[in-house]
Amino acid sequence: MEVVTLTPRGYCHGVVHAIGVLKRLAYDESIKRPIYVLGWVVHNEKIVSDFEDLGIKTLHDQGKTRLDLLDEVENGTVVFTAHGVSDQVFKKAKDKGLDIIDTTCKDVKVSQDTVKQYLADGYDVIFIGKQNHPESETVLSYHTHNVHLVSNLEDIKALQIDNTQIALTNQTTMSLFDVYQLTESILNNYPQTTVIEELCDATKTRQLAVMHQDSSIEHCFVVGDPKSNNSNKLVSVSIENGVNASLIEGVEDLDIDHLKTLKKVSVTSGASTPTQLTKEVTMFLSQFNKNLPETHDTTSKVKKKNLFTTKW
Repeated sequence: MEVVTLTPRGYCHGVVHAIGVLKRLAYDESIKRPIYVLGWVVHNEKIVSDFEDLGIKTLHDQGKTRLDLLDEVENGTVVFTAHGVSDQVFKKAKDKGLDIIDTTCKDVKVSQDTVKQYLADGYDVIFIGKQNHPESETVLSYHTHNVHLVSNLEDIKALQIDNTQIALTNQTTMSLFDVYQLTESILNNYPQTTVIEELCDATKTRQLAVMHQDSSIEHCFVVGDPKSNNSNKLVSVSIENGVNASLIEGVEDLDIDHLKTLKKVSVTSGASTPTQLTKEVTMFLSQFNKNLPETHDTTSKVKKKNLFTTKW
């Protein structure tokens, strides 16, 4: 089978940094125990599970904010993920006497600082993002009335903003298509809006690569976790641009009967996908031959210790 590998793939720099920090913490005996991660360090269940095995506990509950999750920590060290946290979370952790390790991605930090500055200058801020996503949660914490989360066109119709000064920004992992479509609608309703695009480079370049795939590609395999927003967006971007796509967590999710119908495919991955899983999928597809049963074994050979590898 012919396989086109789309670049970039593998971990983004924010994930590389966060995973590197946790690996060091796991083996550093000077770090105050227990160690908690506030939310998933990355939206990938395999990585989260492996850190649990190393004694690093992840606190995650879809119905709770990061501020709520801190109630479960009485002592030790708390790690803030690459998604960032609100000032209230920082203060609460400090007041509880916890040691704090902050792995907020620099792109997310820039986005959050931008929102704060516009609010300080008297603007209302419209934030394009996903409900309950850590980035959205943090931005909404900055102001009760002057930050407005929109996820779809219906949310925009419900907006009632009287301020003549409006700034528009977005969650860094949103789809280019979603951002541009919603931005156009917002500008139609509020033409005075100042637009600040905050898609991170890792998200943008991945989506652009998927968007500009060769028309001869029959299917795009996106390696990623179902909980990963940016991985799911890559699937939708590919489909919207005429190339069928599916999300898989690894080789074990490949359908042999489906593969037998394909001659040319592409492979990409979300920014939080372990590099070795994507590499294994690529190698499997490259050697796949529908007439050779010995090339049809989808049992993963990736060992847990290799999931933390950050190089392709």
